[in-house]
Amino acid sequence: MNYPCPCCGFLTFPVPRREAVAYICPVCFWENDVFAPGEDTPSDENRGLTLRQGRENFARFGAVQPDLVRHARPPTADELPLKHRR
Repeated sequence: MNYPCPCCGFLTFPVPRREAVAYICPVCFWENDVFAPGEDTPSDENRGLTLRQGRENFARFGAVQPDLVRHARPPTADELPLKHRR
């Protein structure tokens, strides 16, 4: 069972968010920050980006930062949330 990335929402985390210390989502390239308590707290693991900014950048560029697009990839079929699967 995979768990949703807090940034892109795809099921890429192998463990719950609180246990995924420094895990990097292969879809959006968000590095999980278990120490950033909210959506608007700057994340040291993500160059000072907030989770909200990461989500906005993912929607705009396809990764949390434009220079990380080359590392990101589309989600696989089993990473889609259940409501989006066919």
